[in-house]
Formats: sequence, C-alpha cells, structure tokens
Amino acid sequence: MFKPRAIFSASIAIILALVIGTQIYKQPAIASGSGCNPTSNNLPICPSTAPSDSATFLDPTAIITNPTNISLGERVYVAPFAQLNATTAPITIAEDSNVQDQVRIIASGTGVEIGPRVIMAHMATIKGAAKIGTQGSTGPFTDPATNTQFSNTIPETFLAFNCEIDGATIEGNTVVNFLSRVGPGVTLPAGKVVLPGKEVTTNLQASSNSLGKVANLTQADVALMEAIIEVNEAFAKGYTELARTDLSNVKGINYAPVTSFNPGGLPQIGGNVTRNPNFRNRIIGNIVLEDPLSILNFKIGNRISLRADEGQPFNIGKIAGMANDVVFHALETTSLTIGDIVGYGPRALVHGGRQVVNGVANGPETSIGDLVGLAQDSVIFRSVIGSKSAVGSKSAVFNSTVPSRTYIRPKTIYADNGNIISPVEW
Repeated sequence: MFKPRAIFSASIAIILALVIGTQIYKQPAIASGSGCNPTSNNLPICPSTAPSDSATFLDPTAIITNPTNISLGERVYVAPFAQLNATTAPITIAEDSNVQDQVRIIASGTGVEIGPRVIMAHMATIKGAAKIGTQGSTGPFTDPATNTQFSNTIPETFLAFNCEIDGATIEGNTVVNFLSRVGPGVTLPAGKVVLPGKEVTTNLQASSNSLGKVANLTQADVALMEAIIEVNEAFAKGYTELARTDLSNVKGINYAPVTSFNPGGLPQIGGNVTRNPNFRNRIIGNIVLEDPLSILNFKIGNRISLRADEGQPFNIGKIAGMANDVVFHALETTSLTIGDIVGYGPRALVHGGRQVVNGVANGPETSIGDLVGLAQDSVIFRSVIGSKSAVGSKSAVFNSTVPSRTYIRPKTIYADNGNIISPVEW
C-alpha cells in the first residue's frame, strides 16, 4: 500500500498533470442575504444592498444553475468555481455556512438542505436528496482524547476535502473526513466522525465505532470547526467590501481581502506584482509564482483557484503542468512552499497547515520538493513531500513527512507518518 522506492523520474505522475482540459462554460453567480435567491440583479453580493456584516458573497466564477430554486442565508461565502445545480430540485443554505472551492452541490428528489454553520470544504460533493446540519444533538459527548464530557450548543458540521454525501442525512456536531463517503439513506448521528477514506452505507456503520468506519467527535474537532466558520464569515465580509470598491477586484488575478489574519495584497508572478481581472483562473493574495504570466498561461488549465487569502505567503517554483480544477489554500498563520517541476493532476488539492505533534499543531508546515507528481484527486495537508516523489490518484497524505523518492499508491490514506495506512474504500 505504501512502498518507499527509488523514483528516477516523477514523469509518469507529472504527465497526468500536464493534461489540460477544455475551457469552462459558466453562468455568472450571484450572492444572497437571508433567504435570498442568487439572481443576476444581486451579483455578486446578495442582497445587493445588504450591509457588509451580513452580506453573502459568491465568487463570480461560481457556477449557479436555476438560481430561483436556490436560497442562501446571511454571511455565506461561496468560493471560486463552486457549483450549485438546482435544475431539478431546490438547494437551501442557511446562515454562516460556506461552500469552498470546487464544491459541487447537485440536488435531486426533495433537494439539498444545508443548515447553519456547515463547512463544505474544498472539492466536497453533495448530491441527491441530502440534509446537512439541520438536526441533531448538542451533547453531552465524550471526548475520546480526554475522556471528558462536553457539549456544543451551537453546532457545526464539517464536510472535509474530496468527501461525498450521496442522499444522506448528516446531523450537526459531526465530521465527514477527507476522501470518505456517506451513501443514500444513511444518517450520521451527532457526535460522530467518519474516518478518512471510509465508505459508510448503513446506519449501523454510521453509529458503531466497533465497525471501524466512525469515531467520536472531540473538542479539538469543534475548535477547528469554529475557527473555519469565523474565517469564512470574514471572507464573506471582506470580498463584499472589495467588490463594492471595484467589482473587478474580485476577478482573475487579484487582491486578498484585508482581515484580522491576512494583510491583503497582490500576487507576484515572474518577479512582477500582478493584477489581471481578466485572467480565467483565480490567483489571490500573497502568492509568489516563479513562472512569468506568459509561460504560466500555457502551463495551467482552467477553473484553478490558488488562494492565499487565509494563510500566506505561498512560494511556488516552476510548474511542470497543472490540469483543470486544482486548488491551493492554507490555514491562517501558515504558509505554503512548493519546489520546481511539480505536476498537478485534475482536482489535486494542496493545503497548508502545521503538522500536529502530541496534540499541538506546531510541527513542520506543508511543503513539496522538486520533481514531484500529484495525480488526480490527490490531497496534501499538513505534510512535507520530499523531492522526486509521487502521490497516486485519490490518495491523501496527512500530517506526515514523506521522504524523497517515495511513491504513495492510488486510493491510499497515508497519515501520521505512516502510523495510519488504509485504503480509500470507494
């Protein structure tokens, strides 16, 4: 499953990342305030006259289908290239929730209902008739790390990177981890965490830790969710203010909003501070790209979101190739460093964060060496990837330092420096 070996060239994985897809065909998106339909007269702030403290903001690259069948609450942030498709059924998203980069919500049946304070992290998919964070207990829960009881009376719900919810009910005070899936008809009860890469297809699997699919919610989980909600509320406000100053500020290569955790600023591309609202992808904030824009334009695909609006700076070496739908982001107070000749497959995610050591996030920050290949749907988070390495498709490296010349096989969860190695089950 995990096989360290010499890799004389990361070319195979890099070739995957060199496949550049077709141009995007998009509808402009519009934001909403309390119960607002995202229709064109509210683009990109909704309602258009809402105070910035309560306004919802949708990035202009978001793809909104049948907006009159979509209702958004206050302080919702919809990130670049998210997709809300209400063609055949309604979508409702309550206040203080966020729809991050490349999230796909495809409603059918009775529709998708998203409650308040729901985190839909990068590349999560919600489809069918699903309910997320609309019900569930507030505790008490027993923290397995401390064996103490706690309650969370203002619940959050966390759908992590590249997870899928297919016609399921996810109660509040839960986490669905990265690259995991909850199937049709299943209810994930409050106080439960789906483990990375697991597929949950029955209510027994969703509620019984002994079956190896779920664990108990911790106070650390709640603290992380609260912090993510706070950051994304700041994005809704900050991007609203940027757009009101000049609508072109929230398009293409552009500013990050000034917040308590980010000083704002513009990208530096090929040695030049760059603002280009007409660029097809979103490159935001203090990100330094070694390639000049004229070269970058041909190396990278479409629907790409490189967003240094939370953690920063990002320092990115020469890119081998970047396929469609790639996302870079980082937790606040952390940075991202990537070497030369790195290739990125479709929907690859690189996310900054410090490794957790003995329960404290004070370890190394996310970085990637030279000559590395990241295949389709791969996830890198809180990890160091050594040079001349490759990560297979639909695999995640989490909280780990991976030596140079290492190959992570496809559909593998590699976590905690190899103390957890498990398959992605779907």
